[in-house]
Amino acid sequence: MMPIFQSLKYPLICCLMVSLSACNNDKQRAEYIEQGKQAFQAGDYQTSQTAFNNAIGSEPENSAGRFEVAEVLAGLGDIQSAAAQYQTVIQQDPQHLQARLKLGQIYLLAAKFEQAEKMAKEALAIAPDNTDAMVLMGGVFAAQNNSDAAFAKAQAVLAKKPDDASATLLLAGLHAKSGKTENALALLQSFVEKQPGNVTAHLMLANLYSQLGQKDKAEAQLEALVKIEPKQLEHRKRLAVFLLSQNQGDKAEAVLRSAVTDVPDNELAKLWLVEFLANQHSPEVAMAELLPMLDSGADNYTLRFKLADLQWSQNQPDKSEETLNDIIALDKEGRQSLKARNKLARLYKATQRFDEAKALVKTILASHANDTDARILDNEIALAEFKVSDALAGFRTLIAEQPDNTQVLKLLGAAHLANGEPILARENLAKVLEITPADEAARLELVNLLLQAGEKEQATGQLNALFKLNPNSKNGLEALFRIYMAQKQWDKALQMAKQLEEAYKDDASGFYMSGLVYQANGQLDKSTVSFAQALAKQPEAVEPLTQLVKSYLALKQADKAVQKLRDLIAKEPKHFYAYSLLGDICAHENKANEAINAYQKAQDIRPEWADAYRHQAYVYLNLKQAGQALDVLNKGKAKTHNATDLVMDLVAIHHQAGDHQQAIALLEELYQQQPQSLAVRQRLASYLSAYANDKEGLEKAAKVAELLEKSNDPDMLDTAGWIAYQQNNYPKAQELLVKSNQLNAASLLNNYHLGMAYFKQGERKQAKMLLEKVINSKQKFAGLDEAKETLKALDNDNG
Repeated sequence: MMPIFQSLKYPLICCLMVSLSACNNDKQRAEYIEQGKQAFQAGDYQTSQTAFNNAIGSEPENSAGRFEVAEVLAGLGDIQSAAAQYQTVIQQDPQHLQARLKLGQIYLLAAKFEQAEKMAKEALAIAPDNTDAMVLMGGVFAAQNNSDAAFAKAQAVLAKKPDDASATLLLAGLHAKSGKTENALALLQSFVEKQPGNVTAHLMLANLYSQLGQKDKAEAQLEALVKIEPKQLEHRKRLAVFLLSQNQGDKAEAVLRSAVTDVPDNELAKLWLVEFLANQHSPEVAMAELLPMLDSGADNYTLRFKLADLQWSQNQPDKSEETLNDIIALDKEGRQSLKARNKLARLYKATQRFDEAKALVKTILASHANDTDARILDNEIALAEFKVSDALAGFRTLIAEQPDNTQVLKLLGAAHLANGEPILARENLAKVLEITPADEAARLELVNLLLQAGEKEQATGQLNALFKLNPNSKNGLEALFRIYMAQKQWDKALQMAKQLEEAYKDDASGFYMSGLVYQANGQLDKSTVSFAQALAKQPEAVEPLTQLVKSYLALKQADKAVQKLRDLIAKEPKHFYAYSLLGDICAHENKANEAINAYQKAQDIRPEWADAYRHQAYVYLNLKQAGQALDVLNKGKAKTHNATDLVMDLVAIHHQAGDHQQAIALLEELYQQQPQSLAVRQRLASYLSAYANDKEGLEKAAKVAELLEKSNDPDMLDTAGWIAYQQNNYPKAQELLVKSNQLNAASLLNNYHLGMAYFKQGERKQAKMLLEKVINSKQKFAGLDEAKETLKALDNDNG
């Protein structure tokens, strides 16, 4: 058969076929784009990505079609995907002006100024007189603090197009930045008169009025936006946030309620109202408002997911699970059902129901093998179960397919950390910051890793990079404060605290940190002033209250501390923490009965808080009343649903009394509740190996300790190694104990254990060196007699 179009015998038919093919492709592409939009708005990003890929795949070299997809993605807020498509358009069509302009704007917003400048220059090379390209270059100059060049670009555009919106707004922004607020206001007011529907101009006016303290005028501009675009919910949200910042919560709520009334079919309006009620009132109030919304007969999946989240936040996993199952039943095998099943699997994981989580993920992947959420969760479960190599392999596969997926990059970094590879973890966080420089959480995590490695200069450099994007970053300032405190650079630490005080006047953090500097520097009187200021800002904050009491006690002013706490209790009778601190002071002054009463008050107010039971038990122990201490701890154990610290205190008391079987029973109960806790596993395994007194107990200890062998914690490796030694598996014991010693060579117990392992393996020189080290330390430890006997045997052999 002759291939189509090989001959020009029927040129008219050929032209018609080409035309018809293009028409069909345009129609098909439009259908795919619409599918992608709907899936994206429904939160089904996997399906939306497939649809957009199909839209492009029908004509992969059609840069116009790809640009259209990029525009849709940008409009949906998926800026990362849009940028990738704009880049491909540029590669396919070196003369594509609009793709460069759009990509340049994205780079500018993402603070990638070099890339933005490159796009602006390339756009100007294509079209030197293009005003949008000139404005983009002006924006780059402004971002680089080259105000003169930015002014020149804006004025050059306005000389060509006097009413150009972008240039006018750029010029107004430059006036405002240089302190010429009146010029900026006059320019914007004149522009709004000519173009009253320009949203950005109204926004800039609102910001300027707000900065000038003209709150009524700022509010009027935000209200104008609602009138200009009444169905654009973002304007109503912005107005509500502004009103809330002015302590006009009732008006803010009214704005959100009017959005629900004016745009009744928009779930987002209802969602924002529910979120407002949850944040400003309580989750219970939000749920009371939300539940009737679900009776409308509509599916309301967004609201149902919100209900599940609120139920989870209220520690109601059963109800959250029920809500998710309702969504699954409603949507059958649809996109929302898939999302709900993924969330349900996460709920199972969070509630330690790993078998159910794994089974559900397996079911999801059986029908949706490429579902990113399920694949991520599958590897998160592997990581939680300490199957680190499996998790690493899974995350690496995902990142090979999705190199810009920052969530996977972060998880891969966590897996590297779990595998004892902090440098690789840092490299992954660095990649995250290349993709999203404004990701503050990732940058701060990188800072922490650098600090752990002792690389304070690099950590400080990362924080300085953060301050370029956000000069008053609260988290960044607090992190730098901690660095200076650790280095005992009091002046610099105080400078950070004062900057926080200035930037966040209504927040307690800066004043609290100032108090910490004064306290650490021995300026206790000043510290009490700062802590009191912090409490005035946030009366419920426990940290400044604790430190204020500490400073008073250091100043030998216990009476002031007691009076402060009694005044606080008089104002807030339910302040359980104040009662607890009062108990601490009384206990410190040997006023046992008063301390016990104060702790009892704290327990009555907050029965689920473990510390009050622990502190009361310590008082009884100091009074040699172990039975009373046990009663208090057992009561607390029941009220707190087996709080780990309380169980460990009970174990310690039973151990001291020689009741090892009761201690083991408590640890086994805790292990059944927290099988994924390595700390609990270590305590149980160690105790079983020491006191089980039979082969079965030792085998159980070894079983419990299996996960400890994969840890990078020296104490956990030591526990696993010593159990292997007790089972006469000396090669395995030596391997694990050597790893432990490499991580913490100063550990007395590990040196003893490793010395004994060397002895059993016939490596007498190493054994003698380590056993001499522990004996010469003059410290007592379980096994000291055996160490002496073994060393004596080694000396006799040498003799």
